[in-house]
Amino acid sequence: MKNLVLVLLLIAILFPAASSRPQNFWEQTNGPCGGNVTALAVNQTGDIFAGTTGGGILKSTDNGDSWNQVNNGLTTNNIAALAVNSSGYIFAGTNSGIFRSIDNGENWTQVNNGITYTFIISLTVNSSGHIFAGTFEGGGVFRSTDNGDNWILLDNGLTNTYVLGMAVNSNDDIFAATYDYVFRSTDNGESWVHLTNGITNPYCWCLAVNSLDYIFLGTEGGEGIFRSTDNGDTWEHINNGFTSPNIVNALAINSTDDVFAGTYGDGIFKSTNNGDNWAQFNNGLTGLYVVSFTINSADDVFAGTYLGDGVFKSTDGGDNWTQINNGLIATEVRTVAIKPDNLSFAGTYGTGIFRSTDDGEDWTPVNNELPAAYFTSIVINSNGVIFAGADFVDGAGGVYRSTDNGDSWTEVNHGMITLDVRALAINSNNDVFVGSYFGGGVFRSTDNGDSWVQIDNGLTCTSIWSLAVNENDDLFVGTAGCGTGVYKSTDNGNTWTLINNGLTSTDITSLIAFNDTVYAGTLSQMGTGGGVFRSTDNGETWTEQNNGLTFYDITSLASVSDISGRVIFSGTSNGIFESSDYSENWVAVNDGLTNIDVRTLAFNPGGFVFAGTAGGGVFRSINSITSVEDAHQVPLTFSLSQNYPNPFNPVTVISWQSPFSSVQALKVYDVLGREVTTLVNEYRPAGKYQKEFNASKLSSGVYFYKLSAGQFSEVKKMILIK
Repeated sequence: MKNLVLVLLLIAILFPAASSRPQNFWEQTNGPCGGNVTALAVNQTGDIFAGTTGGGILKSTDNGDSWNQVNNGLTTNNIAALAVNSSGYIFAGTNSGIFRSIDNGENWTQVNNGITYTFIISLTVNSSGHIFAGTFEGGGVFRSTDNGDNWILLDNGLTNTYVLGMAVNSNDDIFAATYDYVFRSTDNGESWVHLTNGITNPYCWCLAVNSLDYIFLGTEGGEGIFRSTDNGDTWEHINNGFTSPNIVNALAINSTDDVFAGTYGDGIFKSTNNGDNWAQFNNGLTGLYVVSFTINSADDVFAGTYLGDGVFKSTDGGDNWTQINNGLIATEVRTVAIKPDNLSFAGTYGTGIFRSTDDGEDWTPVNNELPAAYFTSIVINSNGVIFAGADFVDGAGGVYRSTDNGDSWTEVNHGMITLDVRALAINSNNDVFVGSYFGGGVFRSTDNGDSWVQIDNGLTCTSIWSLAVNENDDLFVGTAGCGTGVYKSTDNGNTWTLINNGLTSTDITSLIAFNDTVYAGTLSQMGTGGGVFRSTDNGETWTEQNNGLTFYDITSLASVSDISGRVIFSGTSNGIFESSDYSENWVAVNDGLTNIDVRTLAFNPGGFVFAGTAGGGVFRSINSITSVEDAHQVPLTFSLSQNYPNPFNPVTVISWQSPFSSVQALKVYDVLGREVTTLVNEYRPAGKYQKEFNASKLSSGVYFYKLSAGQFSEVKKMILIK
């Protein structure tokens, strides 16, 4: 018995249980920083909370100098509203209802008892600690009198359920800004009165109340700001100096009754005389889409912006602004590209391009001379020249080129008639191809981007979402919105042919191509279709490859060759799937991926996979997907492995290893001994190798493959079943 115990103990030490090993597949990198900050709140001790789109909630305990994610218990990362009551409880309004934290944001609990419409877009708290929650659609206003444990709907007289903003005055009267003017309740929400007198635009977005109980109202449609000095009975237009034609998304008032108005595109306006006059205060404010405010006890003003610019702070009443995004990881990363030396680039939607010199550990913005900020694609040619494509937003877009690893950029749009770029690709001659949206089609540059030529001959749809080039320089484009799908060019883009045989979903978000195999990632249409399609005959025919996929809106595809075959990753807006058998089967790989809305995938030379997300920055696989380290070790013996899969249809992978350098030949024969094809016939150093064999042009049957290297020779059998 004693010996048995010792044996069991030894086994436990040498072979620990699977549960003791790390379970996560992904880890979040430190950036890129920024994001859409849709809500801000400050508690009694000065801690600041930022609610984001995609990144959840972040907290700063040092007045915004640094941020940490505090999402434990949240089941959604999309935050629309934040509020803090006198007990220090924090409430978050989300697209999944309301969450509450009683420990300063460290943990969150969903508190939806009585909430029948869970898209909560506004929150406010009265002097009694009662919490009011406004819905985006279908509900109205809910109230809790017990710190969120229970809620009741209060819609008596509230005839519009789009409650975008709320405020409470010193008498605890409640005001609700809706898509049908303003409503007021003087009885704790039990009943509501419609307030329209003097308001010329019914689309009301936000409210704020100053120390005199003057009420300020922000609207859309260029109507600007209204003020009421009689508790909402009448309103007057107060736009003197307020020049923005855009939505007024946010209002805030400091201790001296200065009023701050955040607009969607024109930054911040301030009034120091109760709204009689306004002036624009944007010095240092590089993010002009302001959607949220909070002000602390020292009158420091914090502004949350949309389109990726994060948070800005002013300590001098709005005269100057400083971006404070250290640790605020809520960016939407739409493209990642990695050089052979592991220098990594991430293109964000709203905050430009970031670079990592340490394999993704940290990211630094590299936006020198870069006017565009909304990047969709980055590619790198064989000379290390970087091309970045951007959507046309705020007067800038198109293609930008860097020859110094992102230190500086040059706009290279000569000849392009549309600057909404959705995809880039480079062939073996370093010709660059641009896929553009909104009717531009495809452009080609043969002079490193100095000039471009439109090449749309045969393209019946010119709304391009994706591009891919295979080893033969065949070019594939994926379209969207036209019902066409994929086109192919075998003459460098001069002419195009529609190749949709078997392709039942035609919104093509992503393409990858190698040898004669092409993969297309698609979107579902009206709740049907979507997923991954594969072609093994260079796009001539397609088959659906969705076994194991539980979500069919594909946003990205990436593949890498492993010593045992090719591994394919599929990104969706609901997580990531992996296939190790050429897409025959998929398995979800989401452990550690705290943001599952994936926008892009890329592999580095070491076989690590990077995932760019919508609101969570960049994630990286904890381990390499490939057997790179093993492949670099010199084998001790010759060996030829059995092909995988076997039987196969029509693609399989043959692996072998050689202990010394030599001319190595890998050939395929039929059952009569006739040579079918030569896969390899060249000098190779010692190492481990694999080669893909595509038998799409062969008939079903038994075939043999033979490896010859010096004195070594070995033959194995494989079976093709069609």
